[in-house]
Parts: sequence; C-alpha cells; structure tokens
Amino acid sequence: REPWTADDLPKPLEPEAGREVQFCPILGLPIVPALRVRALPGFHVLSLDAGREAMARGSYEAFGEKFPCHNLEYLHPEDKVFTCAEDNKSFLNEMSMRYHRYMGHELKERKAERKRLRDRAEERKVRSAAHQAAQLQQ
Repeated sequence: REPWTADDLPKPLEPEAGREVQFCPILGLPIVPALRVRALPGFHVLSLDAGREAMARGSYEAFGEKFPCHNLEYLHPEDKVFTCAEDNKSFLNEMSMRYHRYMGHELKERKAERKRLRDRAEERKVRSAAHQAAQLQQ
C-alpha cells in the first residue's frame, strides 16, 4: 500500500454556526462557553474576567476602539452566538445579526452611494450650465 497523504486523514468537523470558538477581544484568549458575557451596549462577547473588569471601569477597549460598558449579559453555555463581520457585535440568533447588518451597514452603504450619485449629477448639471453659458457668449 502507498504511504498516506493528507487527503487520507479524517477531516475536522466544521463547527455548527454560532458555536465557533470565540476569543476574548480584550485578553486575546479563547473564551470558555460557561464563562462568557456580552457587554452592553457594545454587544461584544467577552470572557467573564474581562467583562467584570470592563464593568468596574465603565468601558473597555477592543477592536481598536473604546466602548462603554453599563451592563453584562451572562450567556448560557449552550447559547449560540452570531458575530457581525463588520463591527464584531454579537447576537443570540442569526436573524438579529442579519437585521443588524442590514440596518447598520447595508442601508448606510446604499444611502452613501445614492448621495454620491446625486452629488455627481449636480456637478454635471453645474458644468453643463457653465458650458452652455460659455457657448452662448461666443
């Protein structure tokens, strides 16, 4: 028999959506599911120790920003957590995360794009009027 290759080895199972291993954004360590909290109003999942410290200070620094911490929501070990890829906020069900992404990110992007297009149209309109005025003077 030929030597084994990497394809012969059993493949690791992909974690179920919402049950991926999470890392504390403050401590940088894996979070034990039984010892995790969600900081409010930041909606970030933290380890219990980091959450208690953030609560005592009234804020925490994560993902390059400072967030207020007024309360902690203790998560059950079996709770699934869905994290937004854009701002790392965590939600307890996928629909809440999708709604957040739509309202907080997609609509803002669409609104900014519409504003950009309106501004460009206004610029073209002004340039066209200036060009017509120049044509009439000649």
